[in-house]
Amino acid sequence: MPMKKISVALFGLGNVGRAFAQYLIDDSVDIQIDAIADSGGGLFLTQDLSLERAASYKESARSLSELAPNQIITDRRMFIQALPGAGITVLVECLPTNIANGEPGLSLIAEALKSGINVVTVDKGPLVHGFETLQRLARESGAQLRYSGTTGISIPDEITGERVVEIRGVLNGTTNYVLTEMQQNNRSFQDALAQAQSEGIAEPDPSLDIEGWDTASKILILAKSLMGADVRLNNVSRIGIGAETESLIRTGRESGRVVRLVGRARIWQGRVRVSVAPKLLKPDSPFYAVSGTSKAALFRTPHAGEVIATALSGRDAIAKVIVDDIAKIQLEP
Repeated sequence: MPMKKISVALFGLGNVGRAFAQYLIDDSVDIQIDAIADSGGGLFLTQDLSLERAASYKESARSLSELAPNQIITDRRMFIQALPGAGITVLVECLPTNIANGEPGLSLIAEALKSGINVVTVDKGPLVHGFETLQRLARESGAQLRYSGTTGISIPDEITGERVVEIRGVLNGTTNYVLTEMQQNNRSFQDALAQAQSEGIAEPDPSLDIEGWDTASKILILAKSLMGADVRLNNVSRIGIGAETESLIRTGRESGRVVRLVGRARIWQGRVRVSVAPKLLKPDSPFYAVSGTSKAALFRTPHAGEVIATALSGRDAIAKVIVDDIAKIQLEP
């Protein structure tokens, strides 16, 4: 007998949401999108209102409310509460990240968990600003919250149940690409950034990446998840990259070292401290060879020692992470 498909609702039909939908089509996995939503409200899919039609509509930067004005449920809370009755067990949240306060994703995820719906999210904002609250809601309702896509790094099985005392990582593919271009092709910061933008690696406004906010959010989520960090985003010590990084790169060349933007969480004076900064790394560093848009993280525990996880950047890679997170939900009781 074929396995029953897992029914999901997809919040957000931007680049990542559409990549996830395409991944399901290409890989024939046992996951089916039966409802979709954007900032204007939610829709349940039917034979006349297919996912392909909705995705094509969203690609032209139009709202779902324009696609089906008579079927749209504009109250997103009501839409979420209607999901269990339609047999939908997982909400996949791919809305644009708002690191200022985590909304609207934070409220949407909270409502889903309260309704007993499992959640898989790639949205960093809700985890940065409401990690403890969302974990509590998940425990109270019995729903599961998965968020590997928020950091881009899957937590290694080897450290399950271990006490993590330090995390370090190259977690942002855009800045790593820019730094790689500067060092391998001798580009200036501005030329390397322009190249990243022309290839669609960097956003037209790259400030969240190059100013270190994205890395700060990711290392903070890992620190909250694995180290119980009680730290706010504005308390993360943060230095990004820019034209001033060129002098650090010159110093590195003279000593056989490379520059990477590294996020770090460590225990210092009895508290978890979180920081982001460009670092000069020797050839024996686990991050020395992490080039281009690749990412890697090192987790240190007293018993397992140092465990390294690697990952790729890009929409297709994130889509696979979403699928993997959904599969983990189904595997657990």
